[in-house]
Amino acid sequence: MAAAAAQQKIRWGELEEDDGGDLDFLLPPWVMVGPDENGLKKVIEYRFDDDGNKVRVTTTTRVRKLAQPCLSRSAIERRQWPKFGDALKEDAGSRLTMVSTEEVLLERPRAPV
Repeated sequence: MAAAAAQQKIRWGELEEDDGGDLDFLLPPWVMVGPDENGLKKVIEYRFDDDGNKVRVTTTTRVRKLAQPCLSRSAIERRQWPKFGDALKEDAGSRLTMVSTEEVLLERPRAPV
């Protein structure tokens, strides 16, 4: 194992000065901590700043659980009704809206002035 770790480690002399490329492989991986009892989640990551220095960036975010929608008793009862028509062919859990193929004509009661 020590030989494998030695092969992955890069010496500073092996890096080319003209390289100027992406050196993100030298940085440690990002770490996510939490969420804790208050709903705070921390993400710790490392970057190179404009001067080439390694910088630790900590981002703290609040995680909230959204409330479940309230359904009335009648809505829950309607979901239990047996399906009919084209809805019989659909999955029970899909809850798709059926599209009517009929042509609907609308008439204006009087012409615009």
